[in-house]
Amino acid sequence: MPFNSYPYFVFLAVAVLGFRLLEKTAPTGRRAFLLAASYAFYAWWRADFLLLVCGSTLVNYAIGHQIEQRCARRQDRRALLIAGLVFNLGLIALFKYDTLFVGTADRLLGLGLPIPHFFLPLAISFFTFEQISYLVDADAGKAHNYSFLDYALFVAYFPHLIAGPIVRHNDLIPQFRQLRGTNDDLATGITLFTVGLAKKSLIADNLAPFADAIFNTAARGTHLGPTDSWLGTLFFAFQIYFDFSAYSDMALGSSAMLGIRLPVNFHSPYKSASIIEFWRRWHISLSAFLRDYLYVPLGGNRRGKARRYLNLFITMLLGGLWHGANWTFMLWGGLHGFYLAVNHAFRHATRNMTLPPAARIPLHIASVALTFAATTLAWIVFRAPDLGTAGNVAAGLLGGGHSAVVSFSPLAAATLLLLFAVVWLMPNSMELMWSYRPALPSPYADQPVTAAKRWAWQPTPFNAAAYGLLCIMAVLALSNLKPFIYFQF
Repeated sequence: MPFNSYPYFVFLAVAVLGFRLLEKTAPTGRRAFLLAASYAFYAWWRADFLLLVCGSTLVNYAIGHQIEQRCARRQDRRALLIAGLVFNLGLIALFKYDTLFVGTADRLLGLGLPIPHFFLPLAISFFTFEQISYLVDADAGKAHNYSFLDYALFVAYFPHLIAGPIVRHNDLIPQFRQLRGTNDDLATGITLFTVGLAKKSLIADNLAPFADAIFNTAARGTHLGPTDSWLGTLFFAFQIYFDFSAYSDMALGSSAMLGIRLPVNFHSPYKSASIIEFWRRWHISLSAFLRDYLYVPLGGNRRGKARRYLNLFITMLLGGLWHGANWTFMLWGGLHGFYLAVNHAFRHATRNMTLPPAARIPLHIASVALTFAATTLAWIVFRAPDLGTAGNVAAGLLGGGHSAVVSFSPLAAATLLLLFAVVWLMPNSMELMWSYRPALPSPYADQPVTAAKRWAWQPTPFNAAAYGLLCIMAVLALSNLKPFIYFQF
């Protein structure tokens, strides 16, 4: 049930109405209602895989509960943790990476093994990562003996179930115990959801056909010209930006209607002046997970600069592979790992330099442009179905072909200028809706980024008319319906 679909609009209205009607009942009843609604939301996609979500929840809760009791010896608790990690990573490997690994082994070693074709369960990476974080935290004494109802709702809570944010148990479960949505929550949630829907249907989905046409042409072996490659690359860079921004807004808006604040997951990443800052702003919850449960256990920055750079590269390499069972994703992650290592090395080498005030603004603009160029080039391998297609598009950037899938026109130029202006000059959704002006932490810092405690946005007649018109336009554009890019991960 995609967020940008009529069935979801009906489902969300029923869920919010049911929740509001149950507000005066015991909190357990409201939590049970939200859990039933979340299971219905997942079962709409494919009912048989609801058994996988429930089974995974039961196994992880049982293991975590045993670890939380802390009555067993340390080595026994560690054995339970390892068993839980093997179970969770085994599920992902079985359903998500079986074809990739077996197919690669066949090509490299000529084994002739039959290639399995399991159907990929929706959101398996997200709900599995969240449960891994629970098990590791339980072993560290950071979990709090949750009830099964609370834990099951944490795993299946529908606004974040499909594509994040990757939520920590201690950030979400305490909110379940004090469910009390307000009218401000409802109004702001509807507005934030509307903004996300408009980004998706009016911007991202209208860029997608152009980017798809160019990358599909490259996949057929046609040598692209520079116009095709540059427009295809830029259109996809803005498509994925507005697509993921839209999803993040709609997820947070859906949850806000229920009075529950999800962590901020997207904060104007193309305004970043470095790759380090980009990963503070793009998929913030994934960056925090990779930091806490992969980068730090690998040694973080505690074992010298060379080891730190290697840890960064490994972390991003595996983070890229998390996105999908294709070596292009691993290459994309490797590129960002390389970018981060170079960025950290440059900062270390220039840490004692002092810039004159007149040079700071031009240098900042140049840094933002360079960061955007680096991330945009990396999007080529992210979007391409294989390395050959990525190479074809990259060669076209240098003028390697002569095809004309699209032609550069005043309309294309105006579209790109408008997109740049929206991305770089306008405030983002969090700045409009929340009192959200954080001192952004490092992607490898201590605290996940969460929403502020109060709303900055207030409903007025003018706001109601403006956002109502935006909602009508966004709904009318749904005939061009496309799934969210991150739904495939």
